[in-house]
Amino acid sequence: MAALLQASAYSGDAYNIREILERGKVRPDAADSELTTPLMLASAAGHLDCVKLLVEFGAYINARRSTGTSSLFLAAQGGHLEVVRFLFDVGALIDSQSNNGATSLFIASQMGHMEVVRYLCSKGANINLCLHDKTTPIFVASQNGHDAIVRQLVSSGADVNCRREDGTSPLWIACQMGHVVVVQTLLDLGAESDKPRNDDGVTPLFKAASKGYRTITNCLLKRKANLGLQKSGYSPLHAAAYFGHLSVVQLMLENGANADLKDKDGLTAAQLSAKRGFDSISRIISLQQNTVY
Repeated sequence: MAALLQASAYSGDAYNIREILERGKVRPDAADSELTTPLMLASAAGHLDCVKLLVEFGAYINARRSTGTSSLFLAAQGGHLEVVRFLFDVGALIDSQSNNGATSLFIASQMGHMEVVRYLCSKGANINLCLHDKTTPIFVASQNGHDAIVRQLVSSGADVNCRREDGTSPLWIACQMGHVVVVQTLLDLGAESDKPRNDDGVTPLFKAASKGYRTITNCLLKRKANLGLQKSGYSPLHAAAYFGHLSVVQLMLENGANADLKDKDGLTAAQLSAKRGFDSISRIISLQQNTVY
């Protein structure tokens, strides 16, 4: 009977839920082996009528699965705004965290559910709660290209220059993923263009250059991003040359990249690109060199 209640909650069968619960033989919080309750299943599927019915019969609103996720979290994950509203109104804990630290605001930001994010922010959700590795809602919104959510989070007080434990910033991850609009938004909102990752000192410009993202590279160069050698021993020009990104190489040279810089192995970008078989790139860089080899 408990399995039937769970199946009815997930499928949205309010009639069956009422019939089962009125018999009084199954608790409304009857959970499976992972502590998933009928209310969680109805919330995850967006069945508002079933959610209301289960609460009417006494379902515990703030129960948590073995992963630490709640009904509110699952509703936010699915983008079910009306379910999120109802659960909050009847006492759902807005800042409840899963085992890895994720909140309802975090998962809505990750999934791109703008209306849910706006609602949770309006109700005072803590925008600074993060995963154990310090990944924040603005970080995952930037990572997934959700520009409107990035703007909403910043307007609610999110730190545009927050960093994960490894030093990666929202701008850094947006550059890696190639989200041009988010990159421009973050820069406009005050993101530091040269904030490096901790372990290797790689900057947003270096990452964009290595990926061949010309438009993002141009955005960063307009903010005077550093074209010099990085902690890794390579410059952004070396990165673009190594991966054969001709248009990015040309753009950086036009913006003053030093073609004579040598990497940690003593190679210029021209020599490195030649070694990689990108002869046309090597010739273009060589024309900008002052040193003759």
